[in-house]
Amino acid sequence: MQSAQESLAELRAAIRYCENAISAAESTIESMDFRQQLAKQQAMNKQESTGREVALTEMVKKLEAANDALVIDNDNLNRENAKLRKEKEASSGPCGCQAYRDLEEKVATMPVIPRDVAIAIFREGQRHGYNNKSVAENLKGLCENLNFECRIHGIDDIEKS
Repeated sequence: MQSAQESLAELRAAIRYCENAISAAESTIESMDFRQQLAKQQAMNKQESTGREVALTEMVKKLEAANDALVIDNDNLNRENAKLRKEKEASSGPCGCQAYRDLEEKVATMPVIPRDVAIAIFREGQRHGYNNKSVAENLKGLCENLNFECRIHGIDDIEKS
């Protein structure tokens, strides 16, 4: 039989061995918990990153669509500008060319104040003591406000001929 001291020493050695094993197991558990938390954090970061990537991808698509629309608008405006430049060139020449005549046909004339109405306005102005020049200026202002041509039907037509 073993002596009590040897048994006690073996028991103490077994206790130290168990304590070391417990300590190592606790360290392993802490390490595993740390790794698990780190993995969760990385997964959350990846989800956040993926969410941001999705949002940024959608934003890029929207911006590209807006850019495409602006490019189309710019092309349309450039075409319209070129058309207007051609019309301006055609209208500025006194050559009497077909393009100039076509342009004149496209221009819609504004309504003309009837002769009787213009004469009535003119006489009313004179009755109130205005001179001919101020009455004519007021008549022009009235024409501009109401989008009428500033000429009297039947009188200015004769003067232009």
